[in-house]
Amino acid sequence: MKIIFKLFFLVNVMIAFPAFAACEYPSKVNIPNGATSTTEEFMAGYQAVRKWVDDMNMYLECIDQDTISMISMLKINQQHTPEAEATIVEHQDKKYNAAVEDQQKVAELLNIQVRAYKAAQE
Repeated sequence: MKIIFKLFFLVNVMIAFPAFAACEYPSKVNIPNGATSTTEEFMAGYQAVRKWVDDMNMYLECIDQDTISMISMLKINQQHTPEAEATIVEHQDKKYNAAVEDQQKVAELLNIQVRAYKAAQE
């Protein structure tokens, strides 16, 4: 029953407050191949990854602000309960953690390609 309530509540909040859906997940970035890229290609790919990281950081900030806004709206609309707040926080935490995990994976893959690029230059 709690799960049904949480889902129902979450759907209602997302429908009632479309401004909260303003956080857009950045598009996936192509990591340059360090072993085969020219210097220009590698640097362009490297810069694209850096821009993606910046975009992801803005996305994470947006999620934080979104969470605060959603909880504030609950209070303004006099619908605030500990369960409602916990549901919002849980949902937002999942989005946030998934984005951080994606950042870590991209960083690991980029580091592998940087080492491959350096090795190919020797």
